[in-house]
Amino acid sequence: MDAKNFYIVATAPNEPSLQVKISGPYLTKQAAQADLSAAIDEALDIDPSAANYDYSISKVESRKPGVIQHMASHA
Repeated sequence: MDAKNFYIVATAPNEPSLQVKISGPYLTKQAAQADLSAAIDEALDIDPSAANYDYSISKVESRKPGVIQHMASHA
């Protein structure tokens, strides 16, 4: 896996510096885009307040999985 990959990122609207990678890594932006709706739905299942967040796709340097993948690996 590359050190820099695409992630779906949730940003708190009242605190733009608070960003959480919720899903990823994805090798392409198109793959992240295809999963965006499902990732937001999963975030809402985990925490209804996720509806208040802004979602974007960002290329981030990280080897860690997003929150959804992390939780799935420990279920």
